[in-house]
Amino acid sequence: MEATPAARRPLEDELADIRGDIIRLAALTTEAIAAGTQAFLNGDLRMAESVVEGDDRVDELYHHIENRLLTLLATQSPVAVDLRAVVTMMRINHELERDADLMVNVAKTTRRIYPLELDPRVRGTIDRMGIQASNQTRVAIDAFADSDPNWAAALQDMDDSMDDLTKSLFRHILSWGASDEGTVLQAVQVALVARHYERIADHAVTIAERVQWMVTGMHPGGENDA
Repeated sequence: MEATPAARRPLEDELADIRGDIIRLAALTTEAIAAGTQAFLNGDLRMAESVVEGDDRVDELYHHIENRLLTLLATQSPVAVDLRAVVTMMRINHELERDADLMVNVAKTTRRIYPLELDPRVRGTIDRMGIQASNQTRVAIDAFADSDPNWAAALQDMDDSMDDLTKSLFRHILSWGASDEGTVLQAVQVALVARHYERIADHAVTIAERVQWMVTGMHPGGENDA
């Protein structure tokens, strides 16, 4: 006999379970940020390969979450606050999967520039960028886990720090000139790595803004969709 709508699992329980999956995806992503950063700083090819291979776990969980959300939309027909929660989870799921992909790119860059030694100032700045990216991602996911809309503005401020680090690194790289092929190669690859961290930080801001909309129905700037 076909199950009646009343026999379906409550929507709140489904959303709670999916929320837990997204928090697990965030944990995998922040682990990739930390491992990918250390692989790049230390020229550790084994750790870099581990980050690349670990992306399969991220993709598997990402698709699992996406499928659950699509099924929920098709079978539960959420509205109002619940619909905003589903849409927000889809966006956060995507942002976290992209963050992990960006760290795969960082890990692959470790292989591209090996065995070149990183400039000490580059090492210090990239280390700080990795920490900043991890911190912003954790804050954004904490906002999601707690349904706290107040972190959007704070993450915008945190993002300014990442922008400052990026600008500082670019100025330093430009000061190298084009003395030899190895220098040019490292400059280009380091610049790309910096952009990857900057994008991860931007994604954290987006996550917090989506949480704000999920909870309040208000977009940043005050536009109301509720």
